[in-house]
Amino acid sequence: TERLRQGVDRGELPGAVVVIGRRGRIAYLESVGQRDPEARAPMRHAAIFRIASMTKPFTSLAIMMLAEEGRLSIADPVAKYLPAFRDLKVAVVRRDADGRPETLLEAPRRPMTVHDLLRHTSGLTYGLAGPHPVKQAYLDARVGSADDTNEQLVVKLAKLPLVFQPGTTWEYSVSTDVLGRIVEVISGLTLDRFIAARITGPLRLVDTAFAAPQHRADRG
Repeated sequence: TERLRQGVDRGELPGAVVVIGRRGRIAYLESVGQRDPEARAPMRHAAIFRIASMTKPFTSLAIMMLAEEGRLSIADPVAKYLPAFRDLKVAVVRRDADGRPETLLEAPRRPMTVHDLLRHTSGLTYGLAGPHPVKQAYLDARVGSADDTNEQLVVKLAKLPLVFQPGTTWEYSVSTDVLGRIVEVISGLTLDRFIAARITGPLRLVDTAFAAPQHRADRG
C-alpha cells in the first residue's frame, strides 16, 4: 500500500486497485489514487478498468468452443472459412545489384491454418514501427482502423503480403482479429454478440465488454 501511494505521489500512475486472493479468500484489497484525475474522483474498489489485449483469449476460447463442437478444425486452412485468403503471397525483402532493398513476392510453401492464427505464426503482423515494407503497407491501408468491421479488415489483409512463411516465425499480430472473423462466419453472430451469448453471459461477467456504458464507466 505504501509503495502504491508513493507511485501516485510521484506521478507514476493516477491510481490503482489491487486485490490478492489466498486460499480461496481475499487477503488484500486496497484502492489508491484517483480513477479520474481531471475530475479528482477518488479510486474505488468497484472502478472499471480497460484490460488491453484481453480480446485475444476470449476470441481464442470462442474458436476452441467451435472446434469442440465440430464446427471447425484448427488444422484447416484459413481460406476454407475466409476465401479471400486463397491467393496470399509472402514478401521477401532482398538487396538488388546496387544494394538497394527490393520486395519480391513468393507463394506460401503451405497454407496459413487456424492453428497458425491461434499461435501467431500466420505471417500476419501489426503496422507498428519498423523498417519492413509490409508494415508500412499496413499503415498505408489503415489496417486496424476502428472504422472497419472484421469483414472489412479481412478484405484489406487479403490484398497485402505476409511478412514470413506461415508456420516459420512467431510474431504478435492481427491474427486474433482474423480469428474473430472466422467466429462470425461460422456462428452467424458478430464477435461481440457471440462472446456475450456464449462466454461472458454464462460466466456472469457483467462488466466485461468491448466498451463500458457511461453509467458503468463512472462507477466507483
